[in-house]
Amino acid sequence: MLSMNKKYRLFWGDLHNHNAVGYAKGSLERSIDIAREHLDFFAFTGHASWHDMPLMPGDRHMHWVKGFEAHSKHWPKTRKLIAEANSADFVSLLGYEWHSSTFGDYCLIFSEDQPELFLPDQVGKLLEFAKNKGALAIPHHVGYKLGWRGYNWQHFDSSVSPVVEIFSEHGCTMSDRAPYPMILHSNGGRSVSQTVEYQLARGGRFGFVASTDDHFGYPGAYGEGMVGVWAEELGAGSLFEALRARRTVAVTGDRIGLAVTLNGQPMGSELPFAGDRSFEVAVEGADSLEMIELLRNGRTVQRFFPEDLISSSLNLPGRAKCRFQYGWGPWAALSMERICQWEVKIAIEGGTFTGTEKHFQSGPFDEELRDRLTPLSDRELHLKSFTSRKQAYLEDPTKSVVIEMEADPAAKLILEFSQPTAKRFVVPVADLILENAVEFTGVFTTESFVLHRLVAPEEYSCRVHWQDKGRDRQEAGDMYMVRVRQHNNQWAWSSPIWIG
Repeated sequence: MLSMNKKYRLFWGDLHNHNAVGYAKGSLERSIDIAREHLDFFAFTGHASWHDMPLMPGDRHMHWVKGFEAHSKHWPKTRKLIAEANSADFVSLLGYEWHSSTFGDYCLIFSEDQPELFLPDQVGKLLEFAKNKGALAIPHHVGYKLGWRGYNWQHFDSSVSPVVEIFSEHGCTMSDRAPYPMILHSNGGRSVSQTVEYQLARGGRFGFVASTDDHFGYPGAYGEGMVGVWAEELGAGSLFEALRARRTVAVTGDRIGLAVTLNGQPMGSELPFAGDRSFEVAVEGADSLEMIELLRNGRTVQRFFPEDLISSSLNLPGRAKCRFQYGWGPWAALSMERICQWEVKIAIEGGTFTGTEKHFQSGPFDEELRDRLTPLSDRELHLKSFTSRKQAYLEDPTKSVVIEMEADPAAKLILEFSQPTAKRFVVPVADLILENAVEFTGVFTTESFVLHRLVAPEEYSCRVHWQDKGRDRQEAGDMYMVRVRQHNNQWAWSSPIWIG
């Protein structure tokens, strides 16, 4: 099991998402239900205000105005629902989003109930309020041009903003050359001086989070960003302590577990000067790992390619991960828009299921529909889900489940479909070592699924030890971080560590 200093556990959540309590879609009750299904924690951050919003053609700014009114009226009920959603295995946090063309956007997140909905027209007043309430004020989509809701770094205060959102459905703001450019909104592209790497190089000290900023009421929507937090336990106080300490991992979609220590101290730490610098990096991905990099002051100083150490293909009996991806269907040009219902029982003969990871994305919006993966035993899973090209993020009409298994050489995966059609597929697990299985549920244009090739433990998990001498002079400080990329173009970033 992935660990860091043995005292911390890795919890996954979404700290920035929306629904109809604002100007997005879906009820807050639905958002809570979805978050409980596949996250350890979430913060609901409804659209609350935009004091310097420009007038838009055709009075389109009224879309925002009406959303803010809905959010304010709902605030007492929002507080009640968020408080009631907490349980022993799920943390629900209260928050809201404050917009500004001049100062940029913040998500205010509270560890306790907050009766007052404070919506000033100056960022200094907002940050002072957050400090007094023990809240976090997390900047996001920071890379937009200043004055166009890009973040105003002159007002950055690490005491109340220990972490910054570096990735969401807007795109990635690490640099102007980072993967996932910002193309989905009207705010323009990335401005170099606004990006995270540029600000870190200027001496900024903050950790990294990612969250969806999803507008279909789907916290944790796959591909839109998620944050991993290394905390002592699952509770609001413990999560806030970890966020303030910057023990965080930002991921694009797959839950790439990443643990980093420098001279025994975890990510987010600030250490005194030391000439010898010993890094321990542990990674567990959901797919095959392509590359792990150690960056010092923004430049790569170490690279590790896990596949270089793999001398042969996976052998059974053994442990492996397999991705079951489903969806596709008629492409947009055919004008056959539809929602496809899925119900399938996934079983294994000659093995056991040891874990699952749910990759459910937000589209299409439907208040009543849900994605559910239910373990029936250690040999059987029940999946009920839905897919469509309509409202699919980045036009990806698929969802997926990653299954970890222990399998014998003669093991078989059995898929029994009730929906979208009654069909049964039997796939020998050994066949998935070198080949995937692509099957259709009906005639041409109907939905299909893929059982991807197996991924061996040596491909999806590894430990790396690096030594770096850094600089020789004590007055020269250095900043380190680790970046991970899987072969399927899913990424993870550790919060930085500063030394010297």
